[in-house]
Amino acid sequence: MKCFFAALICLFSSVSFAKTPPLLVVTEDLWPLNYIENNEIKGSATVLVKRILKQADMDYTLVLLPWARSYKMALTKPNVLIYSINQTPERSEMFHWVTEIPVKVESNYYALSRSPLANKQPSSLKELRIAALIDSVNDAFLSRNKFKNISRVSKISQSVGMLKRQRVDLIIASENTILQALRNNNMQRSDIIKIGSAFNSKPAIALSLTTPQRTVNKLRKAALELEEKEGLCQIMEITPAECVTPSRQH
Repeated sequence: MKCFFAALICLFSSVSFAKTPPLLVVTEDLWPLNYIENNEIKGSATVLVKRILKQADMDYTLVLLPWARSYKMALTKPNVLIYSINQTPERSEMFHWVTEIPVKVESNYYALSRSPLANKQPSSLKELRIAALIDSVNDAFLSRNKFKNISRVSKISQSVGMLKRQRVDLIIASENTILQALRNNNMQRSDIIKIGSAFNSKPAIALSLTTPQRTVNKLRKAALELEEKEGLCQIMEITPAECVTPSRQH
């Protein structure tokens, strides 16, 4: 009988103190928030995510993948953390949201500088050929607003390449991602022109819906502690002008 109770104590102790399962952390090439350089995943959002994981004492593996693949993994697998992901009405119930990344991202429409669109804003863009990153917030925006001719690509640089070859009339993306994609296509910023703004959004850090609630709570608590002690913008080393205070909705 004594052995039986001793075994029970050991069992409950091992359950109580079992380490939280390691996370798979997925991201995409989205300069300057998250990108790869010299085989190392860098970026201001990457710095923030690593600090939150350290604060929460979480084991993890970090990988950079095409956006659609990262997004699918976060939708379908447990113990997956994804960043930088925009929280939209469509996605609000699809993930556990840890914290916002305190920057504002503006999505714009871009055309070639030599395009007729550079000189005259059309009354409607919805009939034009436009490229967007598949399964992205930009893709969702175009679908929601009933754009007719959407070309969906796996990388932003592909959309810029399509614009360069005049296979599309427009691309939709943020300024920072456009700059990186232009470099990848041997183009200059002067080769394209912004012809209008689409919408603003704030990226965030999220967990797959089947991730244990204990893990969700640990990471939310860690993010809040860092925000109160140091400030998320200070951790990311971004200027006050770039900083947007995270909301308390998570």
